[in-house]
Amino acid sequence: MLDAAGDAFLLRGYHATSLTDLTTATGLHRGSLYGAFGDKHRLFLSALRRHARLAAETLEADLSGAPTPLDGIHAVLLRQAAKAAERMGECRGCLLANTTLEMLPGDEQVAGIIAGHHRWREDRLTEVLELARAQGQTSASPPRAFARFVGTVIEGLWQLGRVASDPRQLTEAAEASMRALR
Repeated sequence: MLDAAGDAFLLRGYHATSLTDLTTATGLHRGSLYGAFGDKHRLFLSALRRHARLAAETLEADLSGAPTPLDGIHAVLLRQAAKAAERMGECRGCLLANTTLEMLPGDEQVAGIIAGHHRWREDRLTEVLELARAQGQTSASPPRAFARFVGTVIEGLWQLGRVASDPRQLTEAAEASMRALR
């Protein structure tokens, strides 16, 4: 149900998503939605938290499933480019990125969820880059600054995916980012 609600918010944005849109997407009646979440904003926060958790799990799977630390970062960037390319033409982007643009500044609860996700991602990418440095795969220093760089590229891929005319542009940006890390 949270995935269906998240998709409705992703399609229209928080402000333009009506309660009717949410009941249609989830198959629940208004009373059930209110009973479970209280209001639209709390439902949105729950959907956003779930999206952030799933995004973190995907990133972790890419990082931990790769043969080397830099291969993990490469997998993360290529997956983000591919996901952004899948949504080209729909102008849907990513729920976290879209929410950042639509609702911040102004909503402290949303800001907390997004900032928490970005902190976790930066910390995890910093660990991976420190390991890559220790293994001689990169001279990128300081690792935290390059972790922020990778996070910025991830966010940028989503924005580029909204306007790019060719999915190769996304892959090229991901590959250029990897060259900067080597």
